[in-house]
Amino acid sequence: MKKYLVIGIGNVVLSDDGIGPYVVRRAEELLSNLKEYVDYKENYSGGFDLIYDIAGYDKVLIVDSILTGTCEPGICITCTSADFDQLKSDRLIDSHGINLPTIIETGRRCGYKMPEEMVIFGIESEDVTTFSEHLTEKVEACIDDIVLRIEETLSIWTEQKLSILESQ
Repeated sequence: MKKYLVIGIGNVVLSDDGIGPYVVRRAEELLSNLKEYVDYKENYSGGFDLIYDIAGYDKVLIVDSILTGTCEPGICITCTSADFDQLKSDRLIDSHGINLPTIIETGRRCGYKMPEEMVIFGIESEDVTTFSEHLTEKVEACIDDIVLRIEETLSIWTEQKLSILESQ
């Protein structure tokens, strides 16, 4: 099994809610040189089944739509597993019905090897309720920028992996 996962969460028939899967498809296409280290997956529910998608990986990068109302559509907000304590204390439940810290904790309690590190790219969305397989213009325009951010993160992770192998 590869050590790193890039997973897009969202419903591709609800306009901007599909940004996660669309970004991951583009990343897999453009970053094929990293396939030795990285798996790419899509998850359409964002619920408990996410446990099975992320279990066994050392590091996971998640791309999902968000609706904060505090920034323009297409803006990417990044958080890491270090931010999970705040999410737990805020008792945040996302639109999928459960938050990521709870999914990780549940996976561990069930005996799954859960990721040591996670990075989440939340893409501010404009419309997640209209039945459409098309993203809004501003959200679609951000895809290649998000792929560049994914590439930067994976480059750091794979360089760390390579330096660990070289030291052994």
